Order: sequence, then C-alpha cells, then structure tokens
Amino acid sequence: MYVDDEAFIDMSTSISGSGPAYIFMLMEAMIDAGVHMGFPRHQATTLVYHTMLGSTLYAMETKEHPAILRNRVTSPSGTTASAIYELENGKFRTVIKDAMWACYRRSLEMGSKDPNVGPYRNKFHDHPDSKQP
Repeated sequence: MYVDDEAFIDMSTSISGSGPAYIFMLMEAMIDAGVHMGFPRHQATTLVYHTMLGSTLYAMETKEHPAILRNRVTSPSGTTASAIYELENGKFRTVIKDAMWACYRRSLEMGSKDPNVGPYRNKFHDHPDSKQP
C-alpha cells in the first residue's frame, strides 16, 4: 500500500508492522483455551487457523464493516453473545487500542519524533486507571 504522507508510516507500524504479533497472540490464546477444554493441540490449532483464515477471507470478500459481520454471527442470548460479553467486560477493545497507541508512540520515539500523540499521552496523569493525583 502506498501512502502520500510519511506520517502514516509510523502509524502503519502499529497495524501492519506489529499487527501479526497481536494476531498470533490471539491465536495462541484460542489454541490454549481449546486445549484446556480438551482438544488435542493439533486439532485446536487447525480449528483456530481455519477460523482466522475463513473469517479474514469472508471479511475481504464481503467488504462489509466487521461489526456487521460480527452481528451476523452473534445470536441473541447465544454462545457467541456470551463470549462477546466477556470480551467486552475484559476491555478487549481498549487493550488492543492501547497496545496499538503504545506501538505508534514507540515508533515515533525510535525515529526521534515527538511521541506525545493520541489518548492518554501523559500516562501518569490522564489515563482513567491512573492513581496519581
């Protein structure tokens, strides 16, 4: 992908550069949970790989917003709804977004640029979990 503005290069590091590590970590957690439930590791691994691949290919093919696709596979009061509820309670989205901002800021720092960007720029004073006065 080509970008006209060089500023997007540091931003893209938080998505494409480090993104595979986020996906691999999610895959690892899903595989480990499958093993914990009773699947042999090779079967849990195959299920997770095909789930990731199928979901990605479907999203790319339909070009629909991920929220629409997620809603399409989430039945009211169903198993997926229960799982999504736990992910939201665990601040799944916030953790992912905070990790991506941390990556972006570190990329700026490594390039000797001002990393004072985005939410919670001053992590000791304006983050909602901060205990500082």
